[in-house]
Amino acid sequence: MSRCDDALRASPAWTARLPGASRSRVWVAGVLLRLSVAGLGLGFGVAQAQNVAPPPLADTLSPTALPGGASMGHETASLQTPMACLIEPFMVSELGSPIAGVIDKISVQRGDTVKKGDVVATLNSKVDEATLNVRRGEAAYLARAVQRNSDMYQRKLLPASDYDEISSKSRQAALQVELQQAILGERSIRSPFDGVVAERYAGPGDRINDNKIVKLAQIDPLLVKVVVPEGLYGQVKMDAGADVTVNSAISDKPLRATVWRIDKVMDAASGTFVVLLKVDNKNNRIPAGIRCSVHF
Repeated sequence: MSRCDDALRASPAWTARLPGASRSRVWVAGVLLRLSVAGLGLGFGVAQAQNVAPPPLADTLSPTALPGGASMGHETASLQTPMACLIEPFMVSELGSPIAGVIDKISVQRGDTVKKGDVVATLNSKVDEATLNVRRGEAAYLARAVQRNSDMYQRKLLPASDYDEISSKSRQAALQVELQQAILGERSIRSPFDGVVAERYAGPGDRINDNKIVKLAQIDPLLVKVVVPEGLYGQVKMDAGADVTVNSAISDKPLRATVWRIDKVMDAASGTFVVLLKVDNKNNRIPAGIRCSVHF
């Protein structure tokens, strides 16, 4: 770099004898030479910076990320320590219709309480009702025909084949009535259990095919879901009791729960398994979908 500077400083002595255009070209060449040398030095410095070795990989890992750290946390877990849990409905069902049709009436709203067997919705059934009346008329006519011909058959005035044909048609007509009653019954959607209406998806006039109509939740009993460290596997026993604590605004006393199910398959990623407990919930006093803590 110093040689290049010396050459540029000495240039006026001999460039003075050159024409003006030539002196300009010589001066520009000198400037470009100096910039090239400076660029080479900068590139060399960047290359050296890129060749700096990264810190050891072990220095970038926190102790909690190591397998040993995770297992140590599970080993120190104890049943005496309260564990976080979640209260869920014992059962959830999204009701639909076994047949396609148009909704005529929905008898429930969100939040309503329903009993097992209650009608929550009905489909338009005018055609099915008319068909049922026709089937009933046919069955009644054939039943009277059997009654009229019964005396003639007993007195040997009617061939057995004719009487058997009339009787067979009468039985078939009665079965057709039962079939049509079953079809009409499918127009009424009933609750499969005691519970509450959690969601309503459709209304009168909506056409139903594979759609859902209402969502029901059974909240008596309630289901308590607890994620337990694998180090406690075997310490939680079936039918064991536990105290479940919820927000004091909901209940100022612990809820008594019973272990109902223990997972046989663990989650390898977290090293945990799930325990399910049941809590009696008379009169639906405790809502589902709330966080809690459980003490075994």
